[in-house]
Amino acid sequence: MYSHTIDKTTLSVGLKKSTQFHGLIAVLLTILSGSICQTCVANENSQHRQILTQSKPNQGRLHNTLWAQVAKRHQLDPYVLYAVALVESRKDDAQNQSKPWPWAINHAGKAIIPKSKQEAVNALNQLLESGERSVDVGMMQVNLRWHGHRVAKPENLLDPRTNLDVGASLLAEAMQSAPENRALGVGRYYSWKNRQAAIEYGQKVIALAEQLRFFI
Repeated sequence: MYSHTIDKTTLSVGLKKSTQFHGLIAVLLTILSGSICQTCVANENSQHRQILTQSKPNQGRLHNTLWAQVAKRHQLDPYVLYAVALVESRKDDAQNQSKPWPWAINHAGKAIIPKSKQEAVNALNQLLESGERSVDVGMMQVNLRWHGHRVAKPENLLDPRTNLDVGASLLAEAMQSAPENRALGVGRYYSWKNRQAAIEYGQKVIALAEQLRFFI
């Protein structure tokens, strides 16, 4: 079966592969790697539809974590919040688990996955010292150029709790901007200017969140 892992700060919830549901994980990874609408996901997953319809979502294991606490504070669905983090900063480990990575950094489309917070702080400081400001930081990939003012100093975004709270605030603002179109609202976390890109991102996140309800 799938297992979920929660670290000491109750932030890290991972998905683990099993033989029985290998195909479903493949669909999840496909969702993460490309722009796929919910209908497309349903078509790709047709051979597993019976498993999904006969199974019930897990009874709120994610709701016992910090994800739920932060989501509640910002009036968000914790599974959508977790799905955004997973899309933004996913890291696969040796145990075949996928999880948001609290020290992920991205600059100019290049992902940097430090092994520790200190390594991440060093990498971030090097970028800043070279004059770079368009840097995405942490599990929610908060952009310093646009949102660095939300923290006292850039490295604060490498604190998982701070990063999650800032990211949740940004996601809530994005969703409130398009109450009539959930995919567009979620997608504005990714892009405000490009409507189509935002909708595709939102569809991807929402589809992933619906899948995650069955596993964590």
